[in-house]
Amino acid sequence: MVVEKLVNTMLSRANENPLTSLRLKDWDQLVKWEVEGEDFYWLSKEGQFVPVDGGEAGFILRCSAETLQKIVDKKMPFFMALWGTGDIQFEGGFGDAYRLGYVFLDDKRERRVIFISHCWLNINTRFPQGAAFKGANEPLVKTLLDSGLGIIQMPCPEYEVLGLEKYAYGDIILEPLRGKFREVAQVVVKQIKDYLALGFDVVGILGMNPSPSCGVNTTKGKGTMLGTNRDTAEENDSGIFMDELKKLLAENGLSDIRIFAVRRLLIGEPGLEERMAQLREYIAG
Repeated sequence: MVVEKLVNTMLSRANENPLTSLRLKDWDQLVKWEVEGEDFYWLSKEGQFVPVDGGEAGFILRCSAETLQKIVDKKMPFFMALWGTGDIQFEGGFGDAYRLGYVFLDDKRERRVIFISHCWLNINTRFPQGAAFKGANEPLVKTLLDSGLGIIQMPCPEYEVLGLEKYAYGDIILEPLRGKFREVAQVVVKQIKDYLALGFDVVGILGMNPSPSCGVNTTKGKGTMLGTNRDTAEENDSGIFMDELKKLLAENGLSDIRIFAVRRLLIGEPGLEERMAQLREYIAG
């Protein structure tokens, strides 16, 4: 009776988790629990576990009542018992074990993420004297961390296409350059779709004004990047990478993903606090 109560508690915990339907998607499996001589069967069906009387199980779990009690009392994570300590033994595929591990995932993540331009986190890809910090824009990164967001660093299109020191600058121009930047943007769109498919909140995409690549509201030197002119004046437009990213989002039905930016900071420039206040407003929606 004690074992049955523990197993049923695990069943309820799994089915009450709003993410279980996403984590069990397209996974039809019969799971068997073997706990101190007692057998229990769960059928994964339509995003929920349904208790059944028996059958040929494709995945089998074996553990003691003591282990199960620790998991129920949250003194031992299910995933750790399955993969770390070996307190739960299993027969079946590794993929099935991971499915169950994620069903019983219980940690502090808020499942909110933001995609940010590469050089907010790694200023080493920026142009000479374009960095006011040692390695990352520390105030901006701290603002994002304090908000509880997961930070996803987008690839740097200039690095991917032109090289770390941009030796290929001017060699690839006009539509070929756009095409290369579009390929980089496709990586970002795929990641966004993956997160959304699993129920994550994508807070938005944070670009960097007035970058010729990652500018959102303003851009500078876009013509020089494309090889059309030598005008480095700032204009009200988006950068080349953001152009292509916006197009791809629209093509994939993701036009509602917010795209915003704060202005980069150069050595000696004022206005850092104002920029961070603006960022906090963006994050708040």
